[in-house]
Amino acid sequence: METTWFKEPKYAWIGLGSLWIIGFIGALSRFIMAYFQVQISDDLGISRGFISMAWSTNLLIAALCAPLGGWLVDRYGPKKIMLASAVISTLGTGTVVLGHHSIVFFIGYGVISGFVGIGTTTTYMLMFEWFRHHRAKAVALLASASSVGLAVSTPIFVSSSWLTWKDAFLASFVLGIIVTLPVIWFGIRGTLPKRTILNKTQKNELAASENSEKTTEVRPSYKGMSVHLPIFIVVACALFTCGFNMGTVEMNLVAIHQLANVSPSIIALSMSILGVLEILGSLIFGYFLDRFNKLVMMTLLYGIRIIGFSLLFIHVGWSPVLFAIAFGITYLSAIPGGLMIVNEFAQGKGKQTGFLLLFHQGGGILGALIGGISFDYFHNYQALISVDIFICVLVTLSYYILYARRKRNYPFQSRSASA
Repeated sequence: METTWFKEPKYAWIGLGSLWIIGFIGALSRFIMAYFQVQISDDLGISRGFISMAWSTNLLIAALCAPLGGWLVDRYGPKKIMLASAVISTLGTGTVVLGHHSIVFFIGYGVISGFVGIGTTTTYMLMFEWFRHHRAKAVALLASASSVGLAVSTPIFVSSSWLTWKDAFLASFVLGIIVTLPVIWFGIRGTLPKRTILNKTQKNELAASENSEKTTEVRPSYKGMSVHLPIFIVVACALFTCGFNMGTVEMNLVAIHQLANVSPSIIALSMSILGVLEILGSLIFGYFLDRFNKLVMMTLLYGIRIIGFSLLFIHVGWSPVLFAIAFGITYLSAIPGGLMIVNEFAQGKGKQTGFLLLFHQGGGILGALIGGISFDYFHNYQALISVDIFICVLVTLSYYILYARRKRNYPFQSRSASA
């Protein structure tokens, strides 16, 4: 079993390492908006609603660019699109660094950085093309980069009170120039593997070969959109819910804890735990996604999220830590799990992946906006958390119903897939 690690091509592991470094650096922008929201508001004299609007504008532009990016990847290859996305990201952070005004912040972070969305589909398309035997684990390892970045950034900036959000943006700007761009240029293959342009007969032969090698998963060969459409709809709704959850956490989690008078040390501890559990959770779910029924695993994932947001809603003494554990375990696996389900049934291309990620970005936009509105009108975030719980319940039930329907209609394939 373990010898299959060596069946993956060498360039796949080199590319994975390169993408991991890029993801690690990219975690800085995630940390900035999660931790420094109050400081940014005070320094620039802007409301949290304005910051939420900048965040939402960023996500909206990124969402609109995702399908375009998928089309560009199909047409020009991932390397060129990744380079373009990295250049845009550097321009966005540089704009914020060079200016100290609300409008400059909005243009740099809200507008320019939003166009980074053209590169949204590249990593997933590369992972699906590079890896055949350990696809879920490879995606999980890649996803851990952001979590490691969060776990490292949090204690550094919390313990060094003299470091500000401007310093964090400057670090992101410099690392983008001296690390991200060279890593993409030298560490990523210029084109996708040749098997992506095989003719129809060769594709069928390759699919038969892959199915004969896999002992843990059988790829059902369904015909017609009557089967594919429900799967696409459920996954799209799940990614929307995941985006909404992430908008809640990335934009408002620290503010939620501060509103509940949680001490800075506990907030820092919970953020570090969140980063560590994201890594552990991605590896655990990556392992089981390669071995068990993906619909069952996604049902379990969103069920855990229901527990996490319920703990955040009641906000007892250890809620910050308990939420970090529950949400961290599931944080990085919802997107790759959903995309792999669609890829398994429908063999999606870049445009399809881009449209699915469009739903995820849309959820993030609403999560950030509702968070700001919730605070401005109710002076708390309870309404926001309630919505998170409700939509997680709906997605959990949807994944389970999809699994039960598939098990009832195709019992042999279901047993094989979960063997």
